[in-house]
Amino acid sequence: MIIVQIAGFLGSGKTTFMIRLGRRLGELGKRTVAIVNEIGEVGIDGDVLESHGLKTVELTEGCICCSLSGSLQNTLKMVKKEFSPDYILIEPTGLALPNRINRIIRTSMVEPEKVITIALVDAFRADDLIRETKAFLTRQVEDADIVAINKVDMIDPSDLLRIIDMVEELDPRMVTVQISARTGSGVNELVNKVGIV
Repeated sequence: MIIVQIAGFLGSGKTTFMIRLGRRLGELGKRTVAIVNEIGEVGIDGDVLESHGLKTVELTEGCICCSLSGSLQNTLKMVKKEFSPDYILIEPTGLALPNRINRIIRTSMVEPEKVITIALVDAFRADDLIRETKAFLTRQVEDADIVAINKVDMIDPSDLLRIIDMVEELDPRMVTVQISARTGSGVNELVNKVGIV
């Protein structure tokens, strides 16, 4: 079983990317379950994922990296026991720190074969995000195995080069890939680079 955490701020395209990745895994005959964390009482992303054929478990009313950490551990155990998935995709809230979630996964006793963290950065809003939340965004990037600069289809190519440089300045060691979760552009490259399939 492989666990893939998809981190990123609200609006970065996490749900769209999960749909795209879930479809790809399904085409390969892989059993996949999504765990979605939403702060509010009513989940929306889970319904969207379910409507695209992805089995989904929602954790609401808190953040899985802090107040709901025990719920995440129990959910991982339940998903492993009941569904025996090949892949578990985790979509935390946009304010979660990937490293904290990875620590919870390691202590959950589900013993995944591999844990992969992908940080999505919204190319369309990258300037504002880096200016307003640089320290937090840097932590998300540093905690990731790879950074996917998403929504590249929505910006001018000359702006993309500048945004790639800005993101790479957050962590010069980080591998980045440019994608459009909406169109699927670059998603196969991302999947291959991190060894998801």
